Amino acid sequence: MFGKLFSRRNLLSNGLCLFIVTATTGVLPSKGVLAATPAANDDQTRHVFYTLASPPGEREMWAIEVTGRKITTTDIGPIKTGCATLAMSPSGTPLSMCGILFGTQQLTSFDTKTGLATLFGVPVPGLAVMAMAFGPDGTLYAVGGCYPNGNPNDLNTDCSSSDPNFNSLYTVNEVTGAFTRIGSTGAPQYFMDLAFDRRGSLYGVTTTLNPSYVPAILYRINPETGAATKIVNLVGSNTVMGLAFARDGKLYATDFTGASGLYVIDPKTGFECAVAAMPFGLSTGLVLADPLP
Repeated sequence: MFGKLFSRRNLLSNGLCLFIVTATTGVLPSKGVLAATPAANDDQTRHVFYTLASPPGEREMWAIEVTGRKITTTDIGPIKTGCATLAMSPSGTPLSMCGILFGTQQLTSFDTKTGLATLFGVPVPGLAVMAMAFGPDGTLYAVGGCYPNGNPNDLNTDCSSSDPNFNSLYTVNEVTGAFTRIGSTGAPQYFMDLAFDRRGSLYGVTTTLNPSYVPAILYRINPETGAATKIVNLVGSNTVMGLAFARDGKLYATDFTGASGLYVIDPKTGFECAVAAMPFGLSTGLVLADPLP
């Protein structure tokens, strides 16, 4: 039965990525540092990302540095609240929506030296925001309004389309925290993260609320209408909840598993190639430390 689930495409993807995993994943010498050797054609460009994750214990902010053949991770510190996304402002301050996911959330800023989160702005009820990103012009976008179609603790839970505002794209006032609806994405699963590339195109990744056989899906979103166009099913982890473009144009990702990984995604094929295992789990949100120009 399970053998039929593995298509020729999946086998090809696994073979390609297995080579990279074998060649690149190193040994974790201490809690905060991971040494690795990425693919031989990687240059020495330095990329630093932030993510929110859970080592044994409370949620914390982590930094991931990718420099040619070396990857290091740094445990910055506990964030002291519940958050599921990150967006890097043009000034270099990470923002999120924090609080009770299916209750009330507030816009939140982070101290990148300590990880401490500070909630501010108006309370926003009922949007369950897990995906945010700043556009090239400094506009903050978010997707929200995805309510569980049934018990959120059941597997294969998707969004309920009973509300006309479900899974919509919004702009967010980064001073007041107020949301303004643009339009529905039309996607059936939860948007777990958003990312702009250097050309100003907005991408988003969806998956189910709980682990399932439904693949993670990469979309392109129209910032003017909110409409989402499917690009490809991702091949690999189906719990991707972190998405960020690096300065070299590569699309990086992390996933929401007990032992999170760092991946590079090919937007054309959907292949997720593993770069390294992370010393934490349940990674949500991934942002480049220095905003793209």
